[in-house]
Amino acid sequence: MSLFSVERGPVPIYLQVKNGLEEIIRSGALPPGTKLPSSRTLARILGVSRNSVLEAYQLLTTEGIVEAYGTVGTYVSESCCPKLDANSTETSPLTGENLHLLKRGRQVGLEEDLSDWVSMLPDIAGGFGPCTHDQDTMVLSGATLAFDRLSAERLRSCLNYVLTNYPHKLLAYGDTEGYRPLRQWLAEYMTDRGVVTSADEVLLTGGFQQGLTLLCSTFLNPGDVVLTENPGYPGVLMCLLHGGAKVRGIDMTPSGVDVGQVEEMISRFHPRFLCVMPFCQNPTGITMDTQTRKYLLKLANDEEVMIIENGFTDELSYSGRLVPPLKAEDRRGCVVYMGSLSDILFPGLRIGWITASRPIIKALALSKRAIDPFSSPVLQAACYEFCRQGYFATHLARIRKLYSRKRELVSQALQKYLPSGAVFRVSEGRMSVWLVLPEGVDSTELHREARALGASFVPGFAFFFNGGGERNLLISYAGSSEQGIMQEIKTIGDLISRRLSSRG
Repeated sequence: MSLFSVERGPVPIYLQVKNGLEEIIRSGALPPGTKLPSSRTLARILGVSRNSVLEAYQLLTTEGIVEAYGTVGTYVSESCCPKLDANSTETSPLTGENLHLLKRGRQVGLEEDLSDWVSMLPDIAGGFGPCTHDQDTMVLSGATLAFDRLSAERLRSCLNYVLTNYPHKLLAYGDTEGYRPLRQWLAEYMTDRGVVTSADEVLLTGGFQQGLTLLCSTFLNPGDVVLTENPGYPGVLMCLLHGGAKVRGIDMTPSGVDVGQVEEMISRFHPRFLCVMPFCQNPTGITMDTQTRKYLLKLANDEEVMIIENGFTDELSYSGRLVPPLKAEDRRGCVVYMGSLSDILFPGLRIGWITASRPIIKALALSKRAIDPFSSPVLQAACYEFCRQGYFATHLARIRKLYSRKRELVSQALQKYLPSGAVFRVSEGRMSVWLVLPEGVDSTELHREARALGASFVPGFAFFFNGGGERNLLISYAGSSEQGIMQEIKTIGDLISRRLSSRG
């Protein structure tokens, strides 16, 4: 749906936005008391900068056409124009298709100040979508993994093996907690990494987000406060909001989460969870240092706060030296560790796991039984055979080498093509690069231009749920061919340089 046209020309963009909104309001299509979209949402709909919308709103406020109420929002003034007749069938052009996601966000209980963030997420290239691949679009966005044909063939042979030898067992009902041999293998794997555990302290899930959703449904009450990293992984925030949590963001420092903020917010809000990603945090790539780890554990123990540890990229340390999980230092059972085989092997497997104390695992299993009595025993058994036969270890060795090579190529391309003022971080165990743009370059606007040229990345706003990220973007290179990386980054670098040049 198009509200009104905005074109580059002698009339400034902000004035076109102001005049267009004023015309709609004075026509009566927006009755007095109607809440206008936020500046971010309207900027996205019109394809203009947020600053242009802010200037337009300021002019409308000055002229008394709208009234601004801080973080509550901007509303059509009661004295601006007559109300529509009660029997009128007219509807606001700012409602409907363009804002259906924002409305849906409110229906599922998303916080008002986060509804804009939710409404804009579908515009990000990459991420989750149909099982297709557009060869004309560069894939420096989302979390697409490089397809490993050898591991796929080995997984196929493992599927054939388990279906040939155990068809009656695996095609029947399964265990809610998951296929026990795989749980036992994961327990031994975690023990080797410093987390002494057993199969009874492992729950298999349908991936990381199902695990986090189970934790929310089991241990959260609506309105409970949860602390999480900001910027952070959007999937974590979506799960927390869906679970009815009031989310409070903790800033990132070079050492990990800001422990001063954590301490202050624990004192103020008495949160239920603290969600962290200690190794190569998404999206910043920061690894939590020893002092921060120890302090967080002490705070969690003293204040009885559950720490949810996201171990998504723990296995991807390119040096091969794995950083022990935070849970390895947990002596009182306050840390719940979440891992994923899908994110290392094939996303379509949907196999993750939770390692926690037995009482927590039992409670989670009861919740899981209500929504998912058991996940596929066939896939879990095949995955166990894959791990048991040593294929997982050889797969890790290959992808570490592959992604390490791509990381070096990306680093070289960024150094060559990025203009001065752009800063990037290449981390030890991620398949992406976190970029800070030069002053005055907006990543959301840059994203639209990049997509028009067949390139893409994830704009920074997707990771900052309290606002921000205009000068940040994430480049994910795992699924991009080595041959295309240089050209893809050159395209992005050229767009940044062009924007800098246009400013004079």
